[in-house]
Amino acid sequence: MSQDTQAIPAAPKDLPINIDPITIDEVLEAVKQLKNGKSPGFDHAITPEVLKYGGQWVTNQLRNICNDIFENQKSPKQFNTNIIIPLPKKGDRTLMTNCRGISL
Repeated sequence: MSQDTQAIPAAPKDLPINIDPITIDEVLEAVKQLKNGKSPGFDHAITPEVLKYGGQWVTNQLRNICNDIFENQKSPKQFNTNIIIPLPKKGDRTLMTNCRGISL
């Protein structure tokens, strides 16, 4: 570790954290809060609308993925993949210094 970083202290063991498996109702509540019209990830397939209107099968799969992540303490490797899209800022659009990247 460098001088500018510090280790994050471990959480106390007696914190009142719910460690029960995620329920369908919790997934539905979280998905309901997603905003429509947002860009999908690198797969170009999973939009908020897919999660909202995909039906019970999609909701079950999302719950299963989340519970697997919590149980195994490891996310699927596909979650660590993205594409960086350059977005032009003001000025000369041909200069990469006038772009900022967003990850999808």
